[in-house]
Amino acid sequence: MRCLIDASQWAADDIELAPEESHHLVQVLRVRPGEQVVLFTGQGHTAEATFIAVRQKRAQVRILPATRRTTPPPSVAVTLIQAIPKHALMDGIIQKAVELGVQSIQPLMTERVIVRLSASDGRSTGDGRSTGDGRSTGAAEQRRGRWQKIALEATRQCGVAWMPTVRPVRSLPETIADLARFDLCLVGSLHANASPFREVLTKASMHSLKSIALIIGPEGDLTETETAALRDAGAQLISFGNAVFRVETAALYGLSLLHYEMQNVECRM
Repeated sequence: MRCLIDASQWAADDIELAPEESHHLVQVLRVRPGEQVVLFTGQGHTAEATFIAVRQKRAQVRILPATRRTTPPPSVAVTLIQAIPKHALMDGIIQKAVELGVQSIQPLMTERVIVRLSASDGRSTGDGRSTGDGRSTGAAEQRRGRWQKIALEATRQCGVAWMPTVRPVRSLPETIADLARFDLCLVGSLHANASPFREVLTKASMHSLKSIALIIGPEGDLTETETAALRDAGAQLISFGNAVFRVETAALYGLSLLHYEMQNVECRM
């Protein structure tokens, strides 16, 4: 039983949970006074606490002495830049990405992305403003809020101390303009010139890296123009082997390999 608290509450002994967390604890989990729960900030802090009571629909908890723990962030921060697939697939990708320790998730609009975040999809906040690349600002922001809730629930369930941030939806040109902040940028690709994934990681000296971006394109892969633009920006095309993976499989395969390599690096440090 894990409850999210704000980082500003971390130093307090007695904590009042937010309404949504209070509802989850009392109405969904049916926790009774005197039972213990785990609190987490999503920023590396965890502690054990006792559920005291409900006052004005807000759960009151008390942190147990000597149970506060701080977990440092992963030595390599991984960002998944994911071309948006069908809604249910994106939900699953986010859940598994949390379990595999990503630090952030960047939804991406590309030419072959079928999903269009528009006011007509029933998820608009009502302003209906368009970005010109298939995004309605209201719909995109509402969808991002939903994806962040999925990341929260996955963080709650799998027990990791750091909750990834789901960033605003971006176009490929916007994403390319930001790639310089990563030490290594990898693009899952079906291109004939893509290098084997393991070969690229071996040459990259993982122990010296602080940040990695993994870009996974849409069904049918990125276009030749998009691939060339990424390569010109310094991204490396990687191959996952002879099989042609579905989008969700490619994302999880790539993240799993990175997670494995990073575990090896941390064990050697």
